[in-house]
Amino acid sequence: MRLPVSLPTLSLRENALIYVVKLITGSLICWFGLRAAGIPEPFWAMISLIVVTEPALDIAKRNFRARVINTINGTVVAGLALWLIGPSFIAMLIALTVATVIAMSIENYPNNWRLAPNTTVVLMSAALAGTGLSDELRLAMLRFVEVMTGSTVALLQTIVYAAVLKRWRASD
Repeated sequence: MRLPVSLPTLSLRENALIYVVKLITGSLICWFGLRAAGIPEPFWAMISLIVVTEPALDIAKRNFRARVINTINGTVVAGLALWLIGPSFIAMLIALTVATVIAMSIENYPNNWRLAPNTTVVLMSAALAGTGLSDELRLAMLRFVEVMTGSTVALLQTIVYAAVLKRWRASD
């Protein structure tokens, strides 16, 4: 059984193995790297790693680009909502609405636009646990760092694994 056109040379079994290896190694890198940097539970890095991970480099690049654009949209909107309105459920609803309108208003915006309002919810939910604007913005920025770290690790792994797979196939 073969996968879609973007991966014509990989069997389903080879593709599954690549996903599993990349998700496990990427999760280890994100988890222990961010914990060493002082982020106690970097779950959002792992989620972003999963969102971006693909065996095909072109798809991984497209996922990474979409994740970056949506994370910037969601982060800016969440930060402005926290600063202008403060942490509340109503502010979160306003922010996710604004992030969605921005995403839907820009031509050629990535198809997975739902990541932008998701990002606002993630960042603002972290801020709801804060004890003041500076703490809320700090928690939101930690989530941003996690998302960007997981996405970057996924893209870098795809580049490395593509080179290794190319060498491996050439040696056959």
